[in-house]
Amino acid sequence: MSKTWLKTNLTTITTDNAGKEQKRTFNNINSNVTEEKINNFGKIIAELTGKTTTDINLTVVSAINE
Repeated sequence: MSKTWLKTNLTTITTDNAGKEQKRTFNNINSNVTEEKINNFGKIIAELTGKTTTDINLTVVSAINE
């Protein structure tokens, strides 16, 4: 049995001072993304928006071949 990578999506959630959350989804993330790059991306989003990045989720979709 083997796995074939299909796609990777990244979702960030930022929160403003009033506690309002905003969700952003980024598609077609490189299959070789590292944890360090994901964390740095979250910091960039926080700096660009002026909001705190409270959550980052990486979703990897693979097909399992028999």
